[in-house]
Amino acid sequence: MSTPASEGYSKADIHMHTNLGDGWASPAKVIEQATQRGLQVIAITDHDHVEGAKRVADLLSQQETPPFQLIRGVEVSTRQGHLLGLFVEHAPKALRSVEESIEAIKEQGGLVIIPHPLGRLVPSLSRTKIDELLNKGYSIDGIEIYNPSPANASMRDTVRTANEQWHFADIGGSDAHFWQHIGAAYTLFPGSTSDELRQGIVERTVHAGGQETPPEHLPVAAYVAQCAWSWFVDPPRRVMRSLKGVS
Repeated sequence: MSTPASEGYSKADIHMHTNLGDGWASPAKVIEQATQRGLQVIAITDHDHVEGAKRVADLLSQQETPPFQLIRGVEVSTRQGHLLGLFVEHAPKALRSVEESIEAIKEQGGLVIIPHPLGRLVPSLSRTKIDELLNKGYSIDGIEIYNPSPANASMRDTVRTANEQWHFADIGGSDAHFWQHIGAAYTLFPGSTSDELRQGIVERTVHAGGQETPPEHLPVAAYVAQCAWSWFVDPPRRVMRSLKGVS
């Protein structure tokens, strides 16, 4: 039986974090791992700023033949839960309503993706809120059907069933905070470029992948340390960026 990957589809991981945010992978390490894992497109989506994406772009620009294409992205902290913006130039302001955040992404020509939907471990949009947004006419382009982090696991089947009614693009994203998890989930799309990925999301011809291989298990201490970094180190840095007007 043929699969999308054997019919001209490529892999994109469009949800990952660097150590300029609350991840532990440096921009250089992200490039190394994305290359080794055969990704054709990646998006850097640090929380509430695009500095990680800019740093990765700078490093790629120094290579004669970059191994993949980069999308500038951001994971926005809205008052109702997290939201991914892809193909953005700057990060929307944090802690506004999800409606304002969607508008800020769309004003830049960006795509809106719902990460770890209905998740209980991190701020996530609820089913009620997603239905409300659709009833109000807000444009949502995709939803993470497969995110291998614990934030998504318990609600995965519920989300998949709900999306049979919502009809969002079927997205896979690793949500990698460690280099070992880059590419652990991915989005299969027809073609090989970021523009073709964008077209696939808009036309709903993409598919979530990664379920066939469980993500690498790391020592508990690594997760505890990353959580501490996320809670106590990254938030003050985000505040300082905001005060300096850096997005």
